[in-house]
Amino acid sequence: MADRAQVSQLHWAVRNGDVGSLRKLLKEDKTLVNAADYDKRTPLHIAATRDHRAVAKILLAEGASINALDRWGASPCGDAQSEGHAEMVRLLEENGGEAVEGHEVNLPLTPPLGQRVDWEISPSEIDLENSELIGKGSFGEIRKAIWRGTPVAVKTIRPSLSNDRMVVNDFRQEVELLVKLRHPNIVQFLGAVTRQPPLMLITEYLAGGDLYELLSRKKEALPAPLIVKYSLDIARGMCYLHNGPNAIIHRDLKPRNVILDEAHELKVGDFGLSKLIEVNHLRDVYKMTGETGSYRYMAPEVFLHEQYDKSVDVFSFAMVLYEMFEGAAPFEEEVAYDAAQLVADEDRRPEMKAKTYPLGMQELIRRCWSRNSKERPPFDTIVEELQKMEVQYDRIHLRDLLHIRRQRD
Repeated sequence: MADRAQVSQLHWAVRNGDVGSLRKLLKEDKTLVNAADYDKRTPLHIAATRDHRAVAKILLAEGASINALDRWGASPCGDAQSEGHAEMVRLLEENGGEAVEGHEVNLPLTPPLGQRVDWEISPSEIDLENSELIGKGSFGEIRKAIWRGTPVAVKTIRPSLSNDRMVVNDFRQEVELLVKLRHPNIVQFLGAVTRQPPLMLITEYLAGGDLYELLSRKKEALPAPLIVKYSLDIARGMCYLHNGPNAIIHRDLKPRNVILDEAHELKVGDFGLSKLIEVNHLRDVYKMTGETGSYRYMAPEVFLHEQYDKSVDVFSFAMVLYEMFEGAAPFEEEVAYDAAQLVADEDRRPEMKAKTYPLGMQELIRRCWSRNSKERPPFDTIVEELQKMEVQYDRIHLRDLLHIRRQRD
């Protein structure tokens, strides 16, 4: 019988349309095809809700129960119909699916006992009608809006998903993490709407866009002094997350989740996959497995479903460093899943070809992406080493570089 970790891994793969992981998991254990979560939602329910037709076809071919009902009495076809996924409805009906829609169930968010709720915001304060779309994901979208006269970034969860326990739990987890965070290199949490749909997460608005956009739109490679400065911004934010009485493992550190403000400071954001862990020892290994995060930047132990610790963020940081110096994503010629497989199964790493690496940087990157997680340096050590590299450059020159970039942007 499939254990909870396997079920979690399979549901994660289905939610993200990850065909490769799905096939691998079903090959290991075919009973997973109908493995339901706490709310009796099967993988086919999730595929139908997300409109992942390729995933649904695999599940059906492996014997998925076409008319299983979740705790609200909804069938997969009913979920697809309520979401307006016409092609998914057609696929399921062709395989005997019946469109049974469930009843409404409110799952209000309640903060932990004793926690202040001065961050709770009334949805009437956010004018979404006059907002600007700046990002979109599988669970909702991010908009630039005005809140109390201030531009903010508003992450909204689609109202149709506001009764999905997994989505609500992910949202609650992100809010509870962000409430605790205060650091110049961490995107600042301002408030949330948690008591009625659409659920909203409000953070500071950073006009510079994300690091991915910066690297994509540049006409030439970033200057090495600027890369060292940006690297320090990220490392300081991550050092803050990893230290203290509790450690926060980001688990999805990548250029898309690093944001640039108007002063050209980088801040780490998007904590939807992060985990808050009580730390008893620096090298504690946490009982977390599964493919969590983005394949191209993923540590091998995560891809291989092994136990892992906060050094997985150090590995991802090395991949981000590589991308800034090389101007290309790690194994850019490969699809993301295949890139992760090269790293994990063949112990391959992308080749460092650029001539702009400062003294000691290539060696630092190699240590950070070591297969042996114990060889990866902690972020406080990384900050110290980057600070030594920073002194190689004239601070006046760096200031001039930043001024030039501001004029271009």
